[in-house]
Amino acid sequence: MELKIEQVAIPEKIAFNYEELKQELSDKVKMYETLVYTDDQIKSAKADRADLNRLKKALNDERIRREKEYMHPFNAFKTQINEIIGIIDKPVALIDKQIKEYEEQQRQEKKGKIAEYFSSCSYPEWLTLPMIWDDKWLNASASMKSIQETIDIKISTIKSDLATLSDLPEFAFEAIETYKTTLDLNKSIAEGHRLSEMQKQKAEQERIKAEQERLRQEQEKARQEELAKADETKRREEFVSPAAIDLFMDGESSNRSIQTAENLPEPVKQWVAFSALLSVEDARELAGFFRSRNIEFKKINFKGDVK
Repeated sequence: MELKIEQVAIPEKIAFNYEELKQELSDKVKMYETLVYTDDQIKSAKADRADLNRLKKALNDERIRREKEYMHPFNAFKTQINEIIGIIDKPVALIDKQIKEYEEQQRQEKKGKIAEYFSSCSYPEWLTLPMIWDDKWLNASASMKSIQETIDIKISTIKSDLATLSDLPEFAFEAIETYKTTLDLNKSIAEGHRLSEMQKQKAEQERIKAEQERLRQEQEKARQEELAKADETKRREEFVSPAAIDLFMDGESSNRSIQTAENLPEPVKQWVAFSALLSVEDARELAGFFRSRNIEFKKINFKGDVK
C-alpha cells in the first residue's frame, strides 16, 4: 500500500503591475506625509481617503479570489488525505492498545521481581522499597542485574550513613529520625547541629536568667537590709527622743544609758555640766548624738536665763 500522486502542474506566478502600483503609491504617500489640509479642503481630504480605501479593498478582494482558486484543488486533496488517515487511525489505536497492555504487564512483572529481590536483602526495618524506588528501573533498557546492584549500593550507603549518625555526640536519635524521612546524610547532620545549637542557646538564656534573678535577689536583700537599718535607726531615735525632750525642757531627773552591739573597753569619762537653748528638733538631734556616742547623761535643775 503506497500513495501515488499523478503529475500536478504547479500554478505559474501571478503577474500584475506590481512595480507600477508600488512606485505610484510610494510617491503619493510622500505627498500625504507633508500635506496639510485647510478647512476648505476637508471635502477633498475625505475624497482622497475614499479613493485610497477603494484601492486597498480592490487589491485585497483580488488576493482573496486568487487564493481560493489556487487553494481549491489543494483543499480537496487535503480532505481526501485526512479521510484516509482516519481509516488508518482505527487499527493503529487497536494495535497501540495491545502493545501498551503488554508493556504494562511486563512492567508489573519486573516490578514484582524487584520487590522480591528487595525483600531478600538485609536492610533496616523502617526502610521500604518506595523510599529508594527509581521509575527508570521499569524501562526495558534497565536490566535486573543493574537494578540489583543499585539496590545493594543504596542499602549499603544507608547503613553507612546510620553508623555515622549514631556516632554524633549530641542528638543522634533526632538526626536518625530525620534521615528516615529524607535519606539525606547532610540534612540529618545539619538537623543534629541545629538542635545542639538550640540547646546551647537555651542553656545560655537560662544561665543569664538565673544570673539576673540572683542579682535581683541580692539587690532586694540589700534594699531590705537598708530599710531594716533605717527602721531600726528611726525606732531608736523615737525611743530616745522623749527622754531628750524631757531632759532639756521639763527639768525632771532622768538617766539614760545607750548600749552598743560591741563590747569595747570604756574610756575615761567625767561629768560636764552645760546648758543650751534648744528646739524640739534640736533636742532630738542632740539625744541622737548622745546615743551614737554612748554618752550617759542626766538632767540638772536650772533656773534663770543664760547670758
